[in-house]
Amino acid sequence: MRRQLIEALSYPRLLVQRIMEENDCPHDGVFEATSERCHTCDLNSECHWVAYLSNFSGLEDKAIHTLNASLRYGIRLVENVHSELRHDETMCTCEACVWIRDAQRLTEEFEAHLAPNPYRQTH
Repeated sequence: MRRQLIEALSYPRLLVQRIMEENDCPHDGVFEATSERCHTCDLNSECHWVAYLSNFSGLEDKAIHTLNASLRYGIRLVENVHSELRHDETMCTCEACVWIRDAQRLTEEFEAHLAPNPYRQTH
C-alpha cells in the first residue's frame, strides 16, 4: 500500500511543477521566505507541498497516514486544476479524470483497511 500511495503522488506533483514552470517561478518551485513574489503567489501552499514530495526517498520513512493525507491533498489539487474543463470525472477517460478515480479508490482502500490515524481528532 505504501508503494502505491507514493507512486500515486507523482501525477499531482508533476502537474504542480509544470504549473510553476509556466508561471516562471524565479526560485525553481522552492518557497523563499524573503521573497515578496512567493508571499503573493497563488501557488504558495502547492509549492510547499511539492517541496515536501520532492524527496521521494524521504517518503519511504513517512507515516502511511501522512502519505494518504498528501494524496488526498493531491486529489483536491488535480480536481481544482481541471475543474474549468467541466469533465464528468465518473465517465471521462482523460488522464486527470482516470488518475482522480484511481487515487480516490486507493485512499478509500487505505482508509477501509487500516487503523484510524491516532493523531487525528474525531468529532
